[in-house]
Amino acid sequence: YDIKNIEKSVDAALDAGYRHIDTAYVYDNEAEIGQALRKWLESGKIKREELFITTKLPQYGLHPESVEKYLKLSLANLQLDYVDLYLLHHSVGFMDITQENTDPHVLDPETDHVKIWKAMEAQVNAGRAKSIGLSNFNARQIKRVCQSARIKPVMLQIELHVFFEQREIVSFCKALDIQVTAYAPLGCPDFGTVVRRAGRARHLPA
Repeated sequence: YDIKNIEKSVDAALDAGYRHIDTAYVYDNEAEIGQALRKWLESGKIKREELFITTKLPQYGLHPESVEKYLKLSLANLQLDYVDLYLLHHSVGFMDITQENTDPHVLDPETDHVKIWKAMEAQVNAGRAKSIGLSNFNARQIKRVCQSARIKPVMLQIELHVFFEQREIVSFCKALDIQVTAYAPLGCPDFGTVVRRAGRARHLPA
């Protein structure tokens, strides 16, 4: 997408009646969304309580000590005091970005979902997030989080469409009273080439 059109897109969406905006730190569009939201809120055309804003903790922020930092960065970008839903974007964690490590894709083998979730709960207590949830987690990982959670996940966001129904995990979440949100509900046609090549070569391309 063209980053220059983000603010216009948010304007058009709000004008059409949309009230749920889903973004993420790694989408690199929070600041533009924040500009549009500030304009609407300051104009009085919409109230904050009418909006439902979701954003997500990046994979390189999957460390207990980094949760607050990245949520505060997202809030600053969005020009908001709180988000309605804060998600762990992925179950696989990367090393945080530092002066020594500028690569955001270095796998962190020490990722601990339970400790990270405790830090997520602290954000609810601090008023920076109204609710918290998960994205791209499997049933085993969700169960482990729930077993130690004081505030349980309210949402699981996963790829879900007619070609990838994921019925087992949907049923699993339903039993735990965890709502499921679908991303890519029309499918992921851009992945078709990768899948076809993998099928022929019997391995994923590098």
